[in-house]
Amino acid sequence: MIPWGDPDFWQDPHPVLSALRERQRTAFTDTGVLAVLRWDDAEWAIKGHDFINEGIERLESRGFRPGDALHTWRSHALGIMEGPDHTRIRRLVGGAMSKRHMERLRPLIRETAARLLDGLPAGEEIDIQRGFTAALPRMVMMEFLGIGADELMGSMGPLADARIADCFGQNVTQDMRDTANAAIAKVMAHVAALYEARRRAPRDDLLTSLLDAHDAQGSLSEPELVTLFSTIFGSGGTTSNTLAAGLYELARNPEQFGLLRADTARWKRGACEETLRMHPGIAEMPQKAAHDMEAFGHSFRAGDTIMIPLHAPNRDPRRWEDPQAFRITRDPDVWHLSFGIGAHFCLGQAIARCTLEEGLAVFAERFAQVSLAEQPLWAPCVMENRLQSLRLRVVA
Repeated sequence: MIPWGDPDFWQDPHPVLSALRERQRTAFTDTGVLAVLRWDDAEWAIKGHDFINEGIERLESRGFRPGDALHTWRSHALGIMEGPDHTRIRRLVGGAMSKRHMERLRPLIRETAARLLDGLPAGEEIDIQRGFTAALPRMVMMEFLGIGADELMGSMGPLADARIADCFGQNVTQDMRDTANAAIAKVMAHVAALYEARRRAPRDDLLTSLLDAHDAQGSLSEPELVTLFSTIFGSGGTTSNTLAAGLYELARNPEQFGLLRADTARWKRGACEETLRMHPGIAEMPQKAAHDMEAFGHSFRAGDTIMIPLHAPNRDPRRWEDPQAFRITRDPDVWHLSFGIGAHFCLGQAIARCTLEEGLAVFAERFAQVSLAEQPLWAPCVMENRLQSLRLRVVA
């Protein structure tokens, strides 16, 4: 059994997951959900058509109901869509989120990262989350989206303490539901107002591009527009968590930090992909059976659910040698599952990767040494993998 509800498990889940994965293909969590543990099974379940995204059921199981703001927002999200609607929206917005389109942001990311690091308080011990990892993805997102700080904070402000992703976790309280619904309602109203402003005065930005996007089936609906834009800028929080996880690993592995510092152009991609492999932005990927079938030694009826705890397949020794070690020299083309795979491959992965690569590279160029000032704790029982704090000792 996987003690998914035990806070202590989240501080180091890997021995438990590793032991279970070596004995069996699947295991049940302490909440009764079947977890798929091995790489081949997880890759097949995520990219195939026999299992599909769980849909709105996950949120409803956490106590959200039709009419709740978060339920309405999630109902129009790409992450739960399947079939023609999903294909149509990805086709309309995919070009704007492509790797080619994101490459132009790299100089800006480096400049912003350098400015943030130069602005940190003098001294050897720094709160790297407050001064760097939380700010960099947000500032990059502002530039990419073409919006000002006032426009961004009209949505980011309400979300700052709402922890929307945690509402998909297992320890959801009524206070969390109330806070999330209030925050999302404000966000949806604010984003709708931004679209209205672009209708009156178009700009060369993503908001205007989404308004103009259309095909033979027509344009994006208002709920689709609002959910798309808020999802894109909201993804910066997940990138912040992963950037902090990368710095955490570099601080724990001085030889890997030395490699990156010696040749950031050569190793920054490896540092990014290794961070994503070892510390995926989300803790699990919920799926459901698309039809009656047999899989992983179990019988499924249509709609039966599974979950993929991404730390398990991402550290499967059948795919990676010594998978518990952080090595930026691994082949970065040996893909992990942190951004999904197949039809639901993360739409924002290109901007996340550019931000992580350049953020880690500039940090390594700025400091000669880095170590942990204290052993940080991981937030337990949540959907997003995140460190609760990260204080580093650095030598400039």
